[in-house]
Amino acid sequence: MKKTLALLFALVMVLTLFACSAQETTEATETAEEATEEVVEATEEPVEEATEAPTEEATEEPATAEGVQRIIVWNNAIDGLTASDQVRYEGDLRSAYSIQEVYDKCGIQGNEDVQVIGSDGYVAEEALSDILQKYLTLEGDNAPIIVGDAQDPDWAVWEVAYINFGTDAIMTSYVDKISVSDVFDALGMVDADSYDFICTDDYTFNVAAEDIGDCYISWIEDRVDAEVPGIGDYTLYNILYIQPGA
Repeated sequence: MKKTLALLFALVMVLTLFACSAQETTEATETAEEATEEVVEATEEPVEEATEAPTEEATEEPATAEGVQRIIVWNNAIDGLTASDQVRYEGDLRSAYSIQEVYDKCGIQGNEDVQVIGSDGYVAEEALSDILQKYLTLEGDNAPIIVGDAQDPDWAVWEVAYINFGTDAIMTSYVDKISVSDVFDALGMVDADSYDFICTDDYTFNVAAEDIGDCYISWIEDRVDAEVPGIGDYTLYNILYIQPGA
């Protein structure tokens, strides 16, 4: 009987110890899980909503105007330069001025291809590098005409009215009086509200676009002047440039 009681008592003690151990294990597990959740919450960074950078509206740069933007009067551009005798045909020498020197003096802006335009509207094209080796004379038959060793005499444009470099163009006074409107049309002058007429002494007179039809480039007392409305005797002595007003 005592053995039985002792055995039962031992069994009760074992069950009691097992129950306590299981309870402690459960509590420890729950505590560890709670600690883990706290660590996760503490270490998670708040998620920021993505913000888009402000979109800049594309801005278009103003287009560069196409066409001639400055007209240079040859007869006055050669002032101060030295002429030289250049060949037209064998045995036919003419006093002429270097196109290269006028190009440099006036700071001409040129394309790779240049147009030489006759008074009859005939257009010949040649490379800039070629035209700059030549000379222009205002003397003799069919003048103005391009001469010099680099010029084939049988292919020269008679009565050269214009040499169009692209942005800049040279005009010659091949007749006594030339309408500025006709010059603009022949060269494709850029449109503007007004145009500056600039003399060799830098005197500048501005003419409204609607008055260009009343303007002329003329030979007056051995000078090449501009006749424009709105000025004393309507004459600007020794006109050198015409360009869009500032």
